[in-house]
Amino acid sequence: MLNQNVYLPGLHVLGTIHSNQSVLLSDYTHFKEWLIKQISDHELSALGDFYHSFEGGGYTGMICLTESHIAFHTWPEYNLLTIDIFLSNYQKENDHKARSLFDACVAYFSATAFDKKEVKR
Repeated sequence: MLNQNVYLPGLHVLGTIHSNQSVLLSDYTHFKEWLIKQISDHELSALGDFYHSFEGGGYTGMICLTESHIAFHTWPEYNLLTIDIFLSNYQKENDHKARSLFDACVAYFSATAFDKKEVKR
């Protein structure tokens, strides 16, 4: 248990994932199911979510968590996904979970390349 009298910054992982998996980048159905399982497996608490498909392909979405959020946007025409994972450290240290979720997304989309930035905030 963390000391609740001291603010401990959480970890914000921002990334761009390049993938040739155009089906996964075009339709969020399987990603949504997979992400729900990841949230459960990482012992995070979802508060709600929103997904939107774009005409012609691609999607965007966001999941609000008690720990903060996961947001994403795909561009299948560029073989590209951007992802934003922020987990606070209010009641327990979650940095490893933020990194693990990003790494799981890299694997899920069979990344051909990726860029990852981490910000403590």
